[in-house]
Amino acid sequence: MRRKTLVAAGALALGGLAIGSAVQAVSPGFTDDRSATLAKAISPEKPRNVILLIGDGTDDSIITAARNYELGAKGRFALDELPFTGAMTTFGLKTGTDPNDYPINYVSDSAPTASGWSTGKKTVDSRISQGPSASDTAPGTDYDTVLEKYKAAGKRTGNVSTAEITDATPAAAGSHINLRECQGPANMAKCGYAKKSAVPAGKGSIAEQLVDNKIDVLLGGGAARYAQATDAGPSVLDYAKSTYSYQAVDTKTALDGVTSLDKGPILGLFASANMTPRYEPLTATPAGAGGPTTTCKTADRGTQPSLADMTDKAIKLLDNDKGFFLQVESAMVDKQEHASDICGAIGDVLELDNALKVAQAYQAKHPDTLIIVTGDHAHSTQIVGNGGTTTDATGATGGKATATVKTFDGDPMTVAYSTAAPGSSQSHTGSQIRVAASGPQAANVTGTIDQTDLFSTMLGRTPSKLPTTTPPTAQPTPQQPAPAGAPVVAVVTDKKISAKTLTKKGLRVSTSAGGATSVRITVVKGGRTLATKTLGARGGTAEIRVKTRVKGALKVVVTATGPGGTATKARSVTVTR
Repeated sequence: MRRKTLVAAGALALGGLAIGSAVQAVSPGFTDDRSATLAKAISPEKPRNVILLIGDGTDDSIITAARNYELGAKGRFALDELPFTGAMTTFGLKTGTDPNDYPINYVSDSAPTASGWSTGKKTVDSRISQGPSASDTAPGTDYDTVLEKYKAAGKRTGNVSTAEITDATPAAAGSHINLRECQGPANMAKCGYAKKSAVPAGKGSIAEQLVDNKIDVLLGGGAARYAQATDAGPSVLDYAKSTYSYQAVDTKTALDGVTSLDKGPILGLFASANMTPRYEPLTATPAGAGGPTTTCKTADRGTQPSLADMTDKAIKLLDNDKGFFLQVESAMVDKQEHASDICGAIGDVLELDNALKVAQAYQAKHPDTLIIVTGDHAHSTQIVGNGGTTTDATGATGGKATATVKTFDGDPMTVAYSTAAPGSSQSHTGSQIRVAASGPQAANVTGTIDQTDLFSTMLGRTPSKLPTTTPPTAQPTPQQPAPAGAPVVAVVTDKKISAKTLTKKGLRVSTSAGGATSVRITVVKGGRTLATKTLGARGGTAEIRVKTRVKGALKVVVTATGPGGTATKARSVTVTR
């Protein structure tokens, strides 16, 4: 039975959108005006936590192909339904002798693009969080990264990837070097100045620098880089253990067994090089690979955790009162696009979306968390209208190499790769890409931005003041003050807490409000007030301690007060022994 027949038998709810039969001529869109919903989603406050999710090489073309395959043309990924979406430019620079006028590079690799959001500055191909210079081997100026700034502020930091953790995108978060290829101590031929044995001593290879930055959670591939000997003798892995007490794990089971950072930071290396993609390869060919009935086959990933597994563990380990920064990369989208492998690329878009859902579950309880989802550059995958490489009756051509798969709708979809000859590595492209976000300051991704703009947003821009006047068409006369609407308030708290935790640490209550001048949290039991806390106009997160030992049901009442009145939300909490 074709899959679209199954869908026709009953609507399938995906991401809150009712998806009907693929054969019905109906719009998959929305009907109600969304202005009020979007307005409520705007928060100008600085985020306490930041989770940045990167799909390497993930542009709208591969998102569309993955959506068609996994959900159907009318489906929606979680990343499609984030409240704020924009377009992001990704150009870089070229080396040059005039530091005031470096040439523009319209098609960049992952090193300068990842360095762009990490540092807020442009640089050249293969350069890792370091400024441009006159040549590839001449070092530039090291630029501080978002991760390093969060670390310096006393917040926890994490770096997760399905590539080698020393690859360009994760490297840019926490290292500085002139060439991305200098990943381990044995790979430093073109980065001699950076060797720790150099005079003066350098910062070392990317693997060493990630360790020396004392990143709390490092998870990905690249075990072979950490097995390399340092200039001083021991391997990078042994150096990490002996110098910084890193806890090393190499399987999902071992990762599951780590429950805290009390014994030291975590270094998870789950593959010698890159981790295994979700799906087995389907490589495009000049004659056309696959066909109308071809589906992607799940790969055997052995003991490796999924990207969602790593994201979930990272968030749980990083969660703390001061906040954290976490970068998560679904890297194999790019790797498999280079290889003209449509199934491999589609699978890692799904991995990215599953990791996003993990982040959203955390954000639901911690609304002071900013989530950003984007890519680093565009790539070569294109959905085309015919299943071959020759010119059809309409004059359309498939491309130098194509592959066809059967989508969720039950229909064939053909993709083409034409940036390189068949059998060669496909190239990046210079198109703008998608960026989407939710949480505090998420509205800053709307419109067309550059990826360097993410740097200031992730660090937290100076909060602006939201307008309180009514729309121009409903403005009162000049003699009348503009009426203020009643405040709105949202609250999230744990449903259960132990009596000991309630008295020692307190109950975490996260609130957000609009149109208020103050927000007050009250903890009540049986009509008796046990504790109160007053927050600012936008709310925030507070730990509410109750001095008296209690058990049973409590009520948490949050009241937002403003010129237009008050708004109240209550949540029930059970106190256990």
